[in-house]
Order: sequence, then C-alpha cells, then structure tokens
Amino acid sequence: MMEDEKSYRNTRSPWTVEEYRYVEAGYGKIPTREIAEHLGRTPTAVRLAARSLGLNKQSLEWTDAEKDVMRTHYVEGAGIAKVMEMLPGRTKKTIFTMAQKMGLYSARGWTREETQLLRKHYPLIGTSVAEKLPGRTPEAVKIKANQLGISFKGSMVVSQKMWTPEELALLKQHEQARIAEIQHLFPDRTAVAISHARARLKAKP
Repeated sequence: MMEDEKSYRNTRSPWTVEEYRYVEAGYGKIPTREIAEHLGRTPTAVRLAARSLGLNKQSLEWTDAEKDVMRTHYVEGAGIAKVMEMLPGRTKKTIFTMAQKMGLYSARGWTREETQLLRKHYPLIGTSVAEKLPGRTPEAVKIKANQLGISFKGSMVVSQKMWTPEELALLKQHEQARIAEIQHLFPDRTAVAISHARARLKAKP
C-alpha cells in the first residue's frame, strides 16, 4: 500500500542541507520512520535520500583515514573528482556534507581580492589572516600561502584591536560555553578571534 503523503508536511518541498545532515547522522541508528516523522518526509523519501548520500550499513561512519583525506586533499584543492577516487563509496553530496560538518573549505576558487589580502597580511600575522577571510580556515590559508610562495615572517609587530577588560571578563564568565553560543556577545569579534583570546586566557597562570 502506498504511503499517505498528505500526512508528511514536507513531501513536496526541496531537501535542505540540514535535512541531509540529519539523515546522515541518524540513518541506520534510529528507525527510518522516526526520521521521516521528524523531517515531515515519507519513509521512502528518507531511504532515497540515504541512498543518494551513499549510506549503507558498511559506510555509515566515517573513518579517521577518510577524515584525514578530507583534511588534506580536499582542503588543498585536489578537486571533488580526485577526492571521490580516494574515498570509494562516498558520493559528491556526502563529501560536501562532511566538509561542512568538519568546517573544511577547498583551497580552490580563491578570488583575486582574497589572494591580495593574503599576500598583504600573511607575512605579518600568518594564519590569523583567516579572521579577515570569512569562510576560510587557518589550515586552508596556510596551504594557499604555501602554494603562492608566501612566508610568515613572524617577527613584525602588528597592530591589533586590543581586548578590553570588560570583554575579557565576559569571555571568562562564559569559558565553558561553545563559541557559537557566545559569539553574539562579541559583535566586533570573529569566531577565530574569540577562540584565540580564550586560549590566551587559559594559558595565563
């Protein structure tokens, strides 16, 4: 008997990245019908989404070796075709979803403005230039700089916006919270800047 699609609110809506992430995280671990009810999709649609993500009993969990491929070859811009060759059984959609979950960005596709900014600031502040490049991780910045032959001098003093005592006290107050949860408290600071400031606080005796 065909499933009653009327009882699933999102049956005819396009799938979102968040929905695919939910399927990847739960498929094979919790009943398919429960996933369907949570997403407002039919169980058949959930199974088809899982198949499109390359999910099966053998490939639900990503291994450390697979994640290492993502951290190196994907980040350094090897290209999705090459990465898929190195990750047999993983689809393009699965790889992109995992990259988002791991906070990884490919070194491919740098704009002229990004490259100019990298050339200007990397010799002075190294991977901290990621704070000026939304969407770029420190690792991706380092790889791109190496590709361009840009070296971090590390000996020059760079003017930075100092953290106020009030900001540091607020950061100390929320030292156990995730950065994503407190970033709104520091509207003029990036997540990377907050992370660095927290590390300096923890390093103090």
